[in-house]
Amino acid sequence: MPKQIVFEAMKAINEINKFASENPNSKFYIGKTDNLERRENDHQSKGYRYLMPIAETSSIDDLNELENILIKLSRLFYGENLENDRDGGGGKIADGPIYYIYLASK
Repeated sequence: MPKQIVFEAMKAINEINKFASENPNSKFYIGKTDNLERRENDHQSKGYRYLMPIAETSSIDDLNELENILIKLSRLFYGENLENDRDGGGGKIADGPIYYIYLASK
């Protein structure tokens, strides 16, 4: 695993921990996108109030790996509060140049 992925994962985990400790009963979702505004609009239609980017990369492979790691760790630590059904890595995404991992909350 490249150092940059580990670094981005650590930063993102800190953001997730901060969110979860400040909002202990909030439901949240972790996802990926190349267009934060579009994804925020999509999630608002599903009842999510807030979308926060927690990591970014220019590599789609790193993006998929990072999303997978963060969902698995969040499921382990926050269980019922995490609303992801799968571990990530799926779904279509356009070509970069920058990709984001985000946390959407209700």
